[in-house]
Amino acid sequence: MKIPKTSDDFRNEFYSSIDSMDKIGDLRLRQFMDRLNTVSDEIITEGIVKVFEYKKRPEAEYTDQKYARKILEKLKPKSDIDLLVVLKSTIGNWNKSVEEFPFWMIENYGIESVKNKLTDLETQNLTVIELDKLKTIKWWLKI
Repeated sequence: MKIPKTSDDFRNEFYSSIDSMDKIGDLRLRQFMDRLNTVSDEIITEGIVKVFEYKKRPEAEYTDQKYARKILEKLKPKSDIDLLVVLKSTIGNWNKSVEEFPFWMIENYGIESVKNKLTDLETQNLTVIELDKLKTIKWWLKI
C-alpha cells in the first residue's frame, strides 16, 4: 500500500482496501486510514468526493460511502474546494443513508454557506433523483 500523493491515488488505495475486506476484514482499510495522517486535507477531501461521485460501483455504493464517511469522521479534513462543485458532482450518487457527508459540509463550510449553495443548486436543472437527495440533505441538516 502506498501513501496517496493525488486524489486518484487516494481513490485507488481506498477501493483496494474496500475490495480486500471479504478476505482480510477491515485491516487494510484501518492501515490506509492510519497512513492518511501524513496526507494533505485537500487530497483526502478530493479523494472522498471522488468516492461519493463514482457511479461505476453501484453494488458497493453504500459500503464505499460508509467507509468514506468513517474517514471524514476520523480525520475531519478541511477543504477550499467550491461547495457548489462538491454538491453538483456528488448529489446524484450520494447514498441518503450516509448522513455524515452533509454534516461534514456544515463543519467545513458553515451552515450559511451550505444553505446558500443548496438554494443555488435547487435553481439548476436537476433530475427527480437529485431533487429528492437535495431535500434529504436539507432534512438531515434541518434547513
